[in-house]
Amino acid sequence: MHPEFSQRTKDTMDSFIMSLVEVAAQPGMISFATGLPDNSLLPTGPIEDAAKAVLEEGSASTLQYDTPTGYIPLREYIADRCHKELGFDVDYRQVIMTNGSQECFDLLGKLFLDRGDRMIVENPGYLGALQSYSAYGPEFIGVDVGEDGADIGQLESILQKSPKLFYSIPNHQNPSGISYSVDNRKAVAECIGDSGCLLIEDDAYGELGYDGRVGPTMKSMIPDDTVLTGSFSKTISPGMRIGWMVIPEWMSRDAGKGIEASSLQSNTFCQKVVSRFLADNDYDSFLKGLRKSYKIKKEFFMDAMADNVPDVMEWNDPQGGMFVWFRSPEGTDAMKLFDKLIENKLVTMPGRPFHVNGGENTIRLNFATPSEEQIIQGTKILGKVCREMY
Repeated sequence: MHPEFSQRTKDTMDSFIMSLVEVAAQPGMISFATGLPDNSLLPTGPIEDAAKAVLEEGSASTLQYDTPTGYIPLREYIADRCHKELGFDVDYRQVIMTNGSQECFDLLGKLFLDRGDRMIVENPGYLGALQSYSAYGPEFIGVDVGEDGADIGQLESILQKSPKLFYSIPNHQNPSGISYSVDNRKAVAECIGDSGCLLIEDDAYGELGYDGRVGPTMKSMIPDDTVLTGSFSKTISPGMRIGWMVIPEWMSRDAGKGIEASSLQSNTFCQKVVSRFLADNDYDSFLKGLRKSYKIKKEFFMDAMADNVPDVMEWNDPQGGMFVWFRSPEGTDAMKLFDKLIENKLVTMPGRPFHVNGGENTIRLNFATPSEEQIIQGTKILGKVCREMY
């Protein structure tokens, strides 16, 4: 006989993403499914140098506990970057370091959601965030996201139902790759400001616009109504698990208490290594090279898709990030395509799990992780199966 799992455990969504990891690891499989950056673009040499310097200069103290809300020099760096690049001023005390941005979502759910509370999410929206928030039992209400951004009419209507949170990715969205237009950002900010709904602005891909940032942050427009979350996972290292959130001052005490209760503090050693990396290297120059490399890889992927995939299928041409949004003909079920692709040794990510409603004919493709050879082979498989099915 065993104790019954908590309601929170029962409420937590299954992870479709993690279920594909084992499948993708099988011999001979090609994966367009993950959200991982390109291994070859991670700065292994400079990170090794930074780690050595941190250990040599800090000795045993480098391995000691630090402040619960994070390593102060790194928080100061992020606050300074908010001023220079993101368009708003913030004291470093409003920057809280976390174990990846995923911990931000869990902490925000813990701070604000009671079972049955309403929460706005993008439709489609990031599945990992939906899973994290689901543990707190909210009623998810989807606002459709199109080429211009969030549907403002839907957002205005939903706000009449007194939701507590709105989770959004305005830059190179996961899964669709779209970015909110400047006008759409302004309209969202106008709707949210003083509505009683807190905007969570996930900026995980904000630094990966191929031609730089695509628009101003909504945090710069309604700072007291927005939490901006960020991460070094898509630029420096996913495995070091360094994320952060920039919060309004009114949240400071309870957010700090929440992070201390859940993990005591995030990884101090890795924060110090990244801080040293940023001090010793020109981050903007590094990002410029990263953006150029991903743009070249995206264009290679686009050419391979054009060469191998029939016109009956549709896909977008993102201007940043790592994802292409792929659509089978209207009225078809892309899960059948997903299953057939696995039979042919290509793993993709179905779009349906990213949706609160709809999305049956969508698939997310990641072009960042596979090699050029795998991209060619994978798009040939994709084209072959699409011709057979459609």
